[in-house]
Amino acid sequence: MENVKVKINTTQTIDDAGNEDVIELVTEATLEKSEDCFVINYDESTITEQERSRTRLKIYKNKMLMTKVGVFSSKMEFEEGLSYSNLYSTPYGTFDLDFTTVLYRNNLDERGRGNVYIEYKVMFSNSEESYNKLNIDII
Repeated sequence: MENVKVKINTTQTIDDAGNEDVIELVTEATLEKSEDCFVINYDESTITEQERSRTRLKIYKNKMLMTKVGVFSSKMEFEEGLSYSNLYSTPYGTFDLDFTTVLYRNNLDERGRGNVYIEYKVMFSNSEESYNKLNIDII
């Protein structure tokens, strides 16, 4: 296991006019290489303002699993062209979340450094839809 820096940029298109909401997180993380993927763990407590908010990324060549644990918990799987459903748990209740990965690009080197870029659509409880871009730099 080694320490790395992770820069995560999430862009969410929030309305029909194309207005975007951008969230950027730069944080220390741990990186482990397993047989077929890289595992990255980091703390999100500072941006969620919730103690013990942790995120784990399992980055494979053709997909990524994102697991969040804490007050807000979710599990998302990103694989180009595929759709997944998931329950998103918050202190305010649990919501159905359906999402489709439009684009998945894994540009990590053999040491787990580089970039992962994902574009995906999210549908909240079969009503509101948003288009999201997720850019992850591992330094």
